[in-house]
Amino acid sequence: MSESDMAPNLVEPGQNSESNPPRTPRALVAAVIIMGVMIILGTVLLVGIIIHRMMNHSSASPAPAASELSRAAAGPASLAGPALLKLPKQADEQVMAVTARPDGLLAVTLKTGQGDARILLWQPEQARLVAELDLTGPAAH
Repeated sequence: MSESDMAPNLVEPGQNSESNPPRTPRALVAAVIIMGVMIILGTVLLVGIIIHRMMNHSSASPAPAASELSRAAAGPASLAGPALLKLPKQADEQVMAVTARPDGLLAVTLKTGQGDARILLWQPEQARLVAELDLTGPAAH
């Protein structure tokens, strides 16, 4: 068997493959460096956001105590905490939507099982109903 019958040798005569490793393309090296920098910057940004949120965390608890709710229901003069809305709703009415208006009022939409609806305008700062719009169907004759 001669040398020409063997598979072509990729390494030149006199050199071994350990002394001449294949070269990595520059674009691949640049992509790896850019991704490494992006990972480091993202980690620093994430840690910074976490520290910022921990430093500016409000100390208000999400669930008000029962005494605060009873003070809010007592009247507008005692509104130190969240206001409590006592809806004059019928037994078969359900709250369908609550919409904040630009003037600070809340529009509460109530609907009955028969399809009748009404809208209540509530002023949360004073814990009182301002207006009521009745949207009942036409009366039967």
